[in-house]
Amino acid sequence: MSALSWRAARSYVLVPGTLGTGLLLARRARLGLPVLGLAGAIALFFRDPERPLPDDPDLVYAAADGVVRSIDDGVVDDWLPSSPAVRISVFLSLLNVHVNRSPVTATVTATQEIDGGFAPAFADRSEVNYRHRVALDGPQGPMVLVLIAGLVARRISRWVDRGDQVVAGQRISLIHFGSRTDVLLPTGTVDVLVHPGDRVRAGVTPLARYRNTSGTLTAPEPALVSTALSATAGGS
Repeated sequence: MSALSWRAARSYVLVPGTLGTGLLLARRARLGLPVLGLAGAIALFFRDPERPLPDDPDLVYAAADGVVRSIDDGVVDDWLPSSPAVRISVFLSLLNVHVNRSPVTATVTATQEIDGGFAPAFADRSEVNYRHRVALDGPQGPMVLVLIAGLVARRISRWVDRGDQVVAGQRISLIHFGSRTDVLLPTGTVDVLVHPGDRVRAGVTPLARYRNTSGTLTAPEPALVSTALSATAGGS
């Protein structure tokens, strides 16, 4: 577990960990051991293994561990106004590592926190769940990440903001307890390398290869950027 993931995990782990330890000290092992086991299972969910940073600038890497849920063409996004987008959606189960990583080396040009529901992340209606959007602009052009919360914990810890420089494979966020991550790229700029049902790993598995075309990201209106909810809910 990294320092970043521990910051997200501690509020979940400390209560059962402290309670379980207290029960053991009170010689109530039959109760204390299962509670400590729960704390350990929660800590395992927030695991954050070290991974070597990828170094191929022509590739778009997975932003999340999980299973490719769908690949959709013709998706309209107001942060990619020059053309419709291809959207690669990855579903993260409770068993996956839930740390999101940047698919490319780029500049964060916009972030947005959007209120919404909490449908199961594998359901079609999860598109309108509580979510964060992150716009990236790199040497090969723009892209948009959508980090979607699921049914259980309903929280997202985002560790980047507008103006930050990120490298491919860098940790950028953690979605708590079941979630979905979408990568949107302008249609015609990439060749998609994965298919629905494929298992991917963040910062390791290539999702797409650039066709060496360039693009320019039009910045959203200031009112759209990171003003809807508090900074505490958004980035810590």
